[in-house]
Amino acid sequence: MSSPLYKDVESNAAAPVSKPAAKKTSFLRKWGPALAAIAGVIAVNVALLGPNGGKIPALNERQLNAQSRRLERTQAVLDMEWDHEADLKRGLHKEVGRHLTEEEGGVMEYTRRRHRYLGEYVHVDVSDQFSVFGKVLISLIYFAFWVFLMFPNWFLPIGRPGIALGGGLSMVVVRYILLLIGHGPVFDAAKVIILEPLFLLFGLMLTTIYLEKMERGGLFDKLRDSLDDPVNWKRSAKIMAMSTIGSAAVMNDSVVLIFSGVVVDLCVRHKVANSLPYLLSLATTANTGSAFTMTGNPQNILIVSLAYDDISWTEFLSNMVLPVTAASVINATMLFCYYSSELFPGSSGIMECLGIVFSGNRTPEMLAQEHAYHARNVQSIQAEEPSTGWSVWSKIQIVLVTIFLVCFAVGLDVCVTSICAGAILMVLAAWKRQHYDPRPEIVDYDAEGNALPPKKMYDMDGNEIEPEEEELVTESETTLTEVDYGLLMLFIGQFILIGSFDDTGVPQAFFNLAMGGCAEQMTAVPCVYWFVLVITILSNVASNVPVVQMLAATFPYATPYDWMQVSFSATIAGNLTMLGSAANMIVAFQAAKVGDRTFTSERHAPFGIPSTIISLYAGTALLSLVHFSPECSVKLGECDEE
Repeated sequence: MSSPLYKDVESNAAAPVSKPAAKKTSFLRKWGPALAAIAGVIAVNVALLGPNGGKIPALNERQLNAQSRRLERTQAVLDMEWDHEADLKRGLHKEVGRHLTEEEGGVMEYTRRRHRYLGEYVHVDVSDQFSVFGKVLISLIYFAFWVFLMFPNWFLPIGRPGIALGGGLSMVVVRYILLLIGHGPVFDAAKVIILEPLFLLFGLMLTTIYLEKMERGGLFDKLRDSLDDPVNWKRSAKIMAMSTIGSAAVMNDSVVLIFSGVVVDLCVRHKVANSLPYLLSLATTANTGSAFTMTGNPQNILIVSLAYDDISWTEFLSNMVLPVTAASVINATMLFCYYSSELFPGSSGIMECLGIVFSGNRTPEMLAQEHAYHARNVQSIQAEEPSTGWSVWSKIQIVLVTIFLVCFAVGLDVCVTSICAGAILMVLAAWKRQHYDPRPEIVDYDAEGNALPPKKMYDMDGNEIEPEEEELVTESETTLTEVDYGLLMLFIGQFILIGSFDDTGVPQAFFNLAMGGCAEQMTAVPCVYWFVLVITILSNVASNVPVVQMLAATFPYATPYDWMQVSFSATIAGNLTMLGSAANMIVAFQAAKVGDRTFTSERHAPFGIPSTIISLYAGTALLSLVHFSPECSVKLGECDEE
């Protein structure tokens, strides 16, 4: 029997309270921080580089020597003799070994193999095969569908997967027409579809579905309960901490795919009027936290693979600790300030919010929420059967998840690991349902609720017909239908759109035009602040993975420090707009699937723009001041001169 006190508190908390109509957010309140951040970043770059780039410093002696060495190394590699059959036997698409012995050819042979490997892997420049008409037409189609994807509710209710797939198919048709009329080259659509993210997403969706569906009250429910808290800002802080740590350990796409539904469920459980702060807590910190490690996101994995010099796991982490921590703190602080009315109900200003966080103060509204939360918990505990602890199925899940995380951490192929985990869980779930779970009883009842005996069937001769055996329900008919194939279609369409747009050379031309005199000193102060802004814009227009591929082809001898700045800016850039990272799209798609459509581009941008710009510039300044990667290429011999 529940306490009368709890009943009284819960009834009061549930009673409707007359509140004044909520005021519509003013334009200045909504977009003021974003406009101020944009104005600030323009002012900083104008002050550092001059209105026309007149303050860009000339290349110093070290930079000129490095430039000369790179040209000499490239020419020497092109002049080398090579065995085509040996390359084919070894495999052009196989990752190049970084440490070759003198008998194998040493650094020069490594450079030659890598030069051919990059030529096969990164984007091949075919922009000279387009006419001006072809470039303009492809760019217009790309940006039209970019707007459709950014604001899908402004047009026909097709949805992002349908828009992306329609855009990809439209691009294939247009490219074929351009080929026929002589205004563009052949478009190999299959080549621009990057299969690894698709395999990873399918494996993660399979794993997530079976972790959630295998057992009620199992590992997934316990994980959900660990993030729960009656205090709004604490619940948001728990989500941010989990998302940051998880993204650094097992990749940001994995974390948001697993926890998007959990966050929405928590919002429903607490009857939250606006779930956007909690979804932003998940998405933004997943992007920021993934910058910690080389396995945190796809672009970091690609950077380590394409970098000319070695970048170890510890070196990567040591460089990123300070800037990413600063970016995480800035993002969390701005989230608490921007959504203070939702996260600190009843608070009257920033100072009172600080008192709530650091002194443990409570407003009357927060106390009412806590009392109602504990009242619900008391009633649910009394209604439920006493817990028997961890079941054997939960223990099996823990073992599999632990093995899954270890495989991620040691660097095994993430696609194979995730698909294997999903396949193992699928077999276990099928065996459990067939041999362990009780069979559903099909019983008919009369009007008074009494069970009726099973009906007997007879043939034409009056012989009783034996009932047929119950038909088995397969995984293909149940759980596998819950995989979000629409999400896979969304990414396939985006890959085709982006790949065709990259063919035109417009992103490369924009980069070269925007960088100007900073191209050969892109990570040196003051050019680095302009460089990270250009990378941020390109990452949101053309996606961060193609940008990394473009930079690897344009600057094949970039130093480890150069790649650290690229990694940080391309990752933090994911928080600028909805299309800035795959994690944002996954959160929006997963939330919409369960009926929550608050995570939209229009609502994301007012917070994402200022948070990203401030985090980006603060982290870039810290990384330029404190870094452990050399600003020279060891394999190129630049460091020998210092």
